[in-house]
Amino acid sequence: MVDANKWLDAKIPKHQRTQTTQIIIYGQCQNNHTTYRDNCIYCNYLNQYNQSNPPNFTLYGAFFLEGELDLNDFINLLTLYIYNIGTGEQKLNLKIDKCSKLTNLRIEKALISNFIGEDKRKINRLTNQVEKLTSIVRDIKGFNLRDIKLAAKKIEEENLKYQIFDIKSKLSQDCQLLLEILLETQQEVLKNDSDFARKQLEKVKKRLSNVLTVDEMQNLLGKKVEINELEVQLNKLKIKDNLQQ
Repeated sequence: MVDANKWLDAKIPKHQRTQTTQIIIYGQCQNNHTTYRDNCIYCNYLNQYNQSNPPNFTLYGAFFLEGELDLNDFINLLTLYIYNIGTGEQKLNLKIDKCSKLTNLRIEKALISNFIGEDKRKINRLTNQVEKLTSIVRDIKGFNLRDIKLAAKKIEEENLKYQIFDIKSKLSQDCQLLLEILLETQQEVLKNDSDFARKQLEKVKKRLSNVLTVDEMQNLLGKKVEINELEVQLNKLKIKDNLQQ
């Protein structure tokens, strides 16, 4: 097994970490090596400093990592993708509590025991939303009803986007695709309310029931309904405003 932080230190220099926006980590290189090989072009690629601006890294040979992978130096990290890590005997702790900008987290076939800092990221996100709402309330006299509903719609859309991201990070690629189909089918139901779309929706929900609870699915679909209702209200207000002009 390989100490995760020592492995990371050998791959990404300290001075490049604060600017890095994307890290993709594979358990094996494209030649299927799970550890570093001198004669492998993919393994050797890892030892070269990334020259892109901002720097983004694709790392191979992480299959045998263990312990804690501390990514807190990557304060501007936006995307993290981890694929095929772990033997079944040892799980990896992922430390991301200072990665406040991380919005695209994808983990597949990787044995991650917990996310150190995930709760803090959620708290930071909720704090930002409270600040937005406080700003709206503070300036309420300067807003009309349409402005308020538009702000509410944006917040609901942001909530839904985060929920989808959070759930997807725990699903396989096939189930992620099913989740997208679920949401698209729900949108079709809201637009046309056809029997066919409703039947398709129930079929997709049934297929996802092995990985998502009824409450989790209903919460997502409920958000879609709320956003759609706000959109309808905004359109009505727009028509009303146009008639009054």
